Amino acid sequence: MTLAAPARSALLWMGVYAVVMLLLAGLGSGFVLQLATQILVLWCFGLSYQLLFGRTGMLSFGHAVNFGLSAFATAHAVRWLGGWPLYEVLPLVGAATGLLCGLVLGFPVTRRSGVAFSMVTLGLGELVAACFLMFPGFFGGEAGITLQRTRVGSLLGADYGRASAQLLLTALWAAGVFAVVRWLARTPFGLATLAVRENPQRVEFLGFRTATVRWVSCLVASALAGVAGALSALAYEMVTVDAVSLHTSANVLLMTVIGGLGSTVGPLIGATFLTVMQSVVSEWTRAWLFYYGFIFVTLVWMAPEGITGLWTTARRGREGVSLAKATAQALGFGVALVIFIETAYQLALGEPTRLPGWQSLPPAALQATLWVSGTVVALWMMRTLQRAEAVT
Repeated sequence: MTLAAPARSALLWMGVYAVVMLLLAGLGSGFVLQLATQILVLWCFGLSYQLLFGRTGMLSFGHAVNFGLSAFATAHAVRWLGGWPLYEVLPLVGAATGLLCGLVLGFPVTRRSGVAFSMVTLGLGELVAACFLMFPGFFGGEAGITLQRTRVGSLLGADYGRASAQLLLTALWAAGVFAVVRWLARTPFGLATLAVRENPQRVEFLGFRTATVRWVSCLVASALAGVAGALSALAYEMVTVDAVSLHTSANVLLMTVIGGLGSTVGPLIGATFLTVMQSVVSEWTRAWLFYYGFIFVTLVWMAPEGITGLWTTARRGREGVSLAKATAQALGFGVALVIFIETAYQLALGEPTRLPGWQSLPPAALQATLWVSGTVVALWMMRTLQRAEAVT
């Protein structure tokens, strides 16, 4: 009996994923293990948001509520369950908390769609974030809550004081979340979410209740965000009010859109991009937030389907643009942009950048470099805008 092509492809990617995680756990340094764990946590979070926004079309500005409350609940569970060998199933506490949030908060919120839904979630997220000083017993006040994950015993006898063991557990749960999202996409419910996103009036005419579909989608997304929140609490051993803040909700929106809403791999790419920007690029330049925002705006403007969609388009050679040519153009523009921004920062702040040789350039050379690189960036953007207008 031979497996179908999709099944063989899935097994192949599962094997690659397992090998990569095992190699990272066995050979990676402490910093690499930390980065990989953070990426996997954000991937879970992004998958839950993709289900909510990418498939059902519900733009939420308060998705961090499910993530953060689940992280706080998991932190308290670690304190309550000290000595019990239940560590591997602790993310279920996050899933249950997220599901409860979806039941209590999701039902009234999903009665509306569009702008009304977005504004209500924004207010709800700010309301929960404002409660952290009002309820210090649960939120821990300004200091948040710390936990010691080794207090809870392991069902498998593993030592989760080691970062490699925590990485493997996070990878296992991330694979489970990925499998759930992939499975849902192929079910009648998954097709119903797409129909609600594309044409809710037609769905109502067919006899379906769009509010119910949105609520069920919110329930599943909340539970998956709860798993991500639990994994975050266990990985960092600390939960603060930032977990339920608008900043966290904005991050999951940005990274999911950057990676691509149309693919389950998109949140992984977005999570990797966000982690590298926050943990690596931020150590290299003070302008990392500018790059982050610029890339987001450029992708929304030029490629709303995100990096995965842009890659697919370039690989297929649409509009006469080959993958090699598109990559070379993107790299050339990126180099010009980096030179322009870093030179501008050096001139404005008087702090030398880490670009090789830039520290020794005189002011006149820096000014000339700024004008030349700025002209290249401006011309490229004008040309791209003209092409976009010609296509539309």
